[in-house]
Amino acid sequence: MKVLIVEDNQKLMDTYENALETSFDIVTAYDIESAKKVVKTQRIAVAILDIMLPDGNGYDLIPYIKRHSNAIVIMVSALGQEETKRMAYECGADDYMTKPVTLFELSYKLKAIASRQDKEKLIYQIGDLVLDLEKLTLSSDFGEIQLPHSQAVLLKLLYDKYKSDSILYKKDIASLESTVNIENFRIHTSISRLRKSIESLETNNVFIENVYGKGYALVVIK
Repeated sequence: MKVLIVEDNQKLMDTYENALETSFDIVTAYDIESAKKVVKTQRIAVAILDIMLPDGNGYDLIPYIKRHSNAIVIMVSALGQEETKRMAYECGADDYMTKPVTLFELSYKLKAIASRQDKEKLIYQIGDLVLDLEKLTLSSDFGEIQLPHSQAVLLKLLYDKYKSDSILYKKDIASLESTVNIENFRIHTSISRLRKSIESLETNNVFIENVYGKGYALVVIK
């Protein structure tokens, strides 16, 4: 499991690395800008963020991480006030730890996350298509293509709606637009591109249907 640690204190960073590198794939960043580069170029599972950073604060980084990945965000700070914790959670943090952090507790949390992720299903059979959320691929008997993160998220959401006998409503679209990883995201454009991706695999039983005035539905012909 790849873990990003964002911490500007070199001594503390070294302590984290030495304690965790035997169990996890550790990548490091010392400020917000370098952390963003890691998030955009590597597939991280967990981000451990300090609040006070040289070029801003960790709060500002949380929405960026959530838009560009599915990583769990753990805030780590010497600031233990309720208001500080509230801000972290409102920005999208999944957990909050107050310094000084015990390495046992941090390691335990990461191992628990790794265990949960191992159990989560990341491969979905959708008709004659296979969606792999770990590799961001879509495949059929005719081949395999790489999907942009936005298309993978959209297809998974459509599939979840299909499994619950529902459709992707406009209110769901509004939520998707605020979280999906793509600049100037437009649902119509992304639906069109996802349709082309599906069609390129020559599927005979999976397509996306417009539901007039409501949204979109994934159709799987059995």
